[in-house]
Amino acid sequence: MNLSIWGVSLFFGAVLGLNAQVRCAGTVQDAAGKPLSGVTVELSPAGLQVVSGADGRFRLEGGAGGGEQTLTVSGRGYLPQRLAAGECRDLVVRMETIQTTIEVREASPDFLATASVSVTKSPVNLIDLPYAVQVIPKALLEDRNIQDMKDLYRNISGLTDSPYSAMTLRGFTQREVLFNGVRGNPYGSLDNDINDAGFSTSQGRLTNVEFVEVLKGPAGVLFGGGEPGGVVNFVTRKPRQAPAGEVSFRAGSFAQRGGHGEATGPVGRMKNLFYRAAAYGEDRRIFRYNSGSENLHLAGGLSWRAGEATSVGFEYEYIDQNLLAHRLRGVPVNAAGRWLAAREWTASEPTDRSELQARVFQTRVDHAFTSTFRTDVSLRFLNYDRPERYHEPRGINADGRTMRREYRDQFRGNQDVGLTANFYNRAGRHNLTWGAEFVRQDWRGRYGTAREAERGGPVVGIDLLAPVYGRSVVPPIAAGAYTNQSVVANRMGFFGQDQWELTPRLQVLLGGRVERFTDDGRAGALPLRNEVAAMTGRAAAVYRILNSLSAFASFSNSFNRAPSLAQTPLANGPHDPERGRQFEAGLKNVFRGGRVLLNASWFRIQKSNVLRLDPLFGPNGDNFAAVFPIGRVRNQGVELDVTGRVTKDLSVVLNYALLDSEILADRFTPAAVGRALPNAARHSGGVFLRYDVARTGTGIHVGSEFRGRRFEPYAGFAADRYAILDFGIFQKMGKRLELRVQLDNAFDRLYATASLFAARAGNVPGAPRTATVALHFRTGRTN
Repeated sequence: MNLSIWGVSLFFGAVLGLNAQVRCAGTVQDAAGKPLSGVTVELSPAGLQVVSGADGRFRLEGGAGGGEQTLTVSGRGYLPQRLAAGECRDLVVRMETIQTTIEVREASPDFLATASVSVTKSPVNLIDLPYAVQVIPKALLEDRNIQDMKDLYRNISGLTDSPYSAMTLRGFTQREVLFNGVRGNPYGSLDNDINDAGFSTSQGRLTNVEFVEVLKGPAGVLFGGGEPGGVVNFVTRKPRQAPAGEVSFRAGSFAQRGGHGEATGPVGRMKNLFYRAAAYGEDRRIFRYNSGSENLHLAGGLSWRAGEATSVGFEYEYIDQNLLAHRLRGVPVNAAGRWLAAREWTASEPTDRSELQARVFQTRVDHAFTSTFRTDVSLRFLNYDRPERYHEPRGINADGRTMRREYRDQFRGNQDVGLTANFYNRAGRHNLTWGAEFVRQDWRGRYGTAREAERGGPVVGIDLLAPVYGRSVVPPIAAGAYTNQSVVANRMGFFGQDQWELTPRLQVLLGGRVERFTDDGRAGALPLRNEVAAMTGRAAAVYRILNSLSAFASFSNSFNRAPSLAQTPLANGPHDPERGRQFEAGLKNVFRGGRVLLNASWFRIQKSNVLRLDPLFGPNGDNFAAVFPIGRVRNQGVELDVTGRVTKDLSVVLNYALLDSEILADRFTPAAVGRALPNAARHSGGVFLRYDVARTGTGIHVGSEFRGRRFEPYAGFAADRYAILDFGIFQKMGKRLELRVQLDNAFDRLYATASLFAARAGNVPGAPRTATVALHFRTGRTN
């Protein structure tokens, strides 16, 4: 059990004296039991404050203590502990480490994380946050034995799949994600692009990911312009102070084989320099014809403890991904969502490829100026190249079974540089957070097309029912037939936020951000330039009804600038930004002795000047970046998450979301008014149950994912509801070795994970029954 939760649970409910003399004494320790000096201990509302000594001891005396007293222990880069306290003696306070470049301690055998690391930018427990945040720890990633980011969505309420690198969060489609709390997605492409020109078809991977944080709703104050559904942050693995190593091997259905190895610990005999080196590899076929996935991921890191108050970290990643027969469209369907071909069908030829090479370097400095004032500064550099060669389905011929195709040769690449600085200071009853972000992205794209035979081109069609591959011979595309595009996108933002403890039970939060975007480049022969500024804000409050139960409410807004390439007249531009606003209220409850966390929230988001892809591709019919404003949409709903250890042997991760999505106005497609947004399921959820048999070292788990019926309002076809079941077992074989066996989609359900933009592109089929066997060997201490 988490030691800080143990301490809080032990001293919650201490007797409070009315107008009594307040005395409190004890010791502050780290998670390993080592005394911590220089930590601030405050008792409110008595107004007493001391700093722990060299032996970690503190003593508070004097003051009149009417009503409930709260002891707050903070500083030294640790997560503040808030204890209900009256007269306390011999108190032992164990402190949790928040994120540093040395270690991340959010892994939990109970799947329970009580604090966020970087997505909140301030050390506040989840129960004290006046907005919805969910943390998925490393233990769940390991138990589910998953590799792809999309496999994680079922365990996060309100988050569902959308084609390629996109996701649907609170009903809004988005692609941007964060790594270590900053921008720079190695699987991404053109920042903020919502259409065909800049988005990525690469598959995001969970290799080298320690845990995942999700901030739901507008995140403009902390992270700037973006969709109002929220933001997902992936925290990478860091070097450890203790020597440790891991080796794993996996094999399974569809010729799946792979594994990883890593080592971490101090460098030689040095006590303040730590390293980590890791390599991940995987090769597998995909159930679609001609398709496969080859992945190589190398990661390395150094962490230097420069002193008691300072640490410096360096990380490097190299990602090489080769997706065979990509990019994959869906399987064509009719208006009711019925498949017109087998789920294995694809328009792609065996020679089609989508390749990715990415190099990432990040450095971070953490420094504590005082016991309550700290900063972290991150510099992230990313270089990314992705060529694609693929056959695109263009529509079914009059015979009802031949899919027309064209061939596309494309290249996308970008170079990103981001500098982020965050500051946190606890001043009395104020938790102050402020900072700045500077991001520059240099993006380039190149596109060439060979037309289908039906339009006089060389590319032949493919049969839906009995496809024969290898007949498409595409001649070289003339250099003059390519379109070149480039964008240099700059964004600069400054934010400030104050979470003010008005009383020991009531806290209010006020925050704001100013941001400026500048885009320059060329879209074909046309120059483009876009410059826009924005302000976003949040006002919120959280009230501790009980020490283990809080209620919150918040109002926030969002700002999303129009895609850079859509600002030219040939893309129907220029366009005004999209704007959203959200009201949210909810409850958070820690129960079962601090072992289970419940989050429940209701939200209502309204977004105006919504932009969507132009199906006619602009006024000349040849601009894939063209969008137009459709009007207004409203998404509202309820989300529920329950995470933790329900009994000694049973752990649970459960979530459910009810989403009411509605297009309120659409001046181009009136028939879409009243419909839900694409891929916005009314009902969605997931369950993961793990039962441990301690005597034999055996664990059994059951997982499920369900999605309600969805309708693509602009393409005019549906995707049926579905539910799938997974089963797994893991067996400890001594202290170091573990065997895992997993069966996904155990009943081989045929289902659609998401819908594309047209019936010819269809619905994306989910994977059939898949079996995986894995061996995992550990040495030393890795958590």
